[in-house]
Amino acid sequence: MKKADCPEFDESLLKPLGTEVVLPVQTTPFHEFKFRDLCLENGLSCYLPLRRAWKVHNLNVKGKAYNYSKEVLRPMFTSYVFVKSPLERLRSLFETKLVTRILSVADQPAFLEEVRTVRKVELVGFKQELEFHADIAVGDRFIIRSGVWEGVSGWLACRDGKFKWTVQFEFVNQLVTTVIDPSKFKMEKLE
Repeated sequence: MKKADCPEFDESLLKPLGTEVVLPVQTTPFHEFKFRDLCLENGLSCYLPLRRAWKVHNLNVKGKAYNYSKEVLRPMFTSYVFVKSPLERLRSLFETKLVTRILSVADQPAFLEEVRTVRKVELVGFKQELEFHADIAVGDRFIIRSGVWEGVSGWLACRDGKFKWTVQFEFVNQLVTTVIDPSKFKMEKLE
């Protein structure tokens, strides 16, 4: 079976001009793809981070139960799409029934850096298995200074031997859990 390809990313999203801002928009449940398509139709630059997942189909044919799995793309953050829009056009987003709220961002440059980090996680997620959690784990906090995770801070959740660490990275109030080899990255402990 062919693996799903990582979707294209519009780099102009990270370079707002004039009165443009990039904000997280919360959609009604299960309408992220519909809202993304609506934004693109209206000429707004947007970003819906995706992750690979397995959908299990259960069938009942002539009294016999069958099931099969299929790889699908799901939103990385349930009900959230990042939208670049001029301040004047933000109110028009509420005219659709797809939007429940628009979150404000106090520090735009720091938020854009978080969106960049989310994109890095999305790219890695198409190469290796990632597990997404909404809960917060307690552990040692560190920042990675080299490799594909450069600039990302996280927590050490579990140490399985010398070359296998289970770590958690926080993005948009959710955690991503993955296994890394600490010998391949330069890490610095944070207080």
